[in-house]
Amino acid sequence: MNVYVWTAMIDGYVQNGVPEDALVLPREMQMKDGIRPNKVSLISVLRACALLAGLIGGKQIHGFSIKMELNDDVSLCNALIDMYSKCGNAVTWSSMISAYGLHGRGEEAIITYYKMLQQGFKPDMITVVGVLSACSKSGLVDEGISIYKSLMTKYEIKPTIEICACVVDMFDRSGQLDQICLSPSVWGSILTASVMHGNSRTRDLAYWHLLELEPENPSNYISLSNTYASDRKWDVVTEVRTIMKQRGLKKVPGCSWITISGKTHSFSVADKAHPSSSLIYEMHDDLVSIMMDGCADIDILT
Repeated sequence: MNVYVWTAMIDGYVQNGVPEDALVLPREMQMKDGIRPNKVSLISVLRACALLAGLIGGKQIHGFSIKMELNDDVSLCNALIDMYSKCGNAVTWSSMISAYGLHGRGEEAIITYYKMLQQGFKPDMITVVGVLSACSKSGLVDEGISIYKSLMTKYEIKPTIEICACVVDMFDRSGQLDQICLSPSVWGSILTASVMHGNSRTRDLAYWHLLELEPENPSNYISLSNTYASDRKWDVVTEVRTIMKQRGLKKVPGCSWITISGKTHSFSVADKAHPSSSLIYEMHDDLVSIMMDGCADIDILT
């Protein structure tokens, strides 16, 4: 028998509902006739694996296809995706959803997400971020908001920093940002995540919402001013500092504590209220003098 006959037998078993018999044939065709499966054979075997939820067998076929240098074939790749989606777990589904989103294929990401739910898999935080990010990047705002609302009610998923950032981005793209209600603590978390990931768009949104929600909190203004100073956006820095002056806001002086023999001593910037302040400043001057005498590069200290 040749490879075409073996392939027909494999496909016949699959189509007639006996995929377990189909999985035996690839080994037999190699042992009996010394014939290697071709891409059509492998596609049929992958369909059998999908029907049996045989992830291990599917992975073996995947590895075999790579050795045969068939992993670039579109039909075979589609069969592999189908197999992994039916045999895998939430991680597999989430990876597929995220991959679609990264390539701007939001509709495919949504379809894959709903297929995942139909297969009985419960979405996790990674799944949620993947599908919401895909919706945002593809302009599918209404679909994304609908998915977000269903996730919060049906699956009781707690909104993390990453999820909130995706939702904010979606509302912003749709011009509905005024409809979103988040607490200052959530905006602060979004701000932190945005700075960490270099997302300047969401970072700016978080900053200005914090200023709106907490207009008398000087820390928000100072943080915003420092951030824009790092970006060399001096016009915004000037604007922020002007607002602070108009509202009479000042930076809260830094403070530190030390406990000695059960007694706590607090110190603020330029503070001379401590009863031993003259002794403390004298010791400070002595330490600075010692450091300057032993340092070759004075600029390091100053």
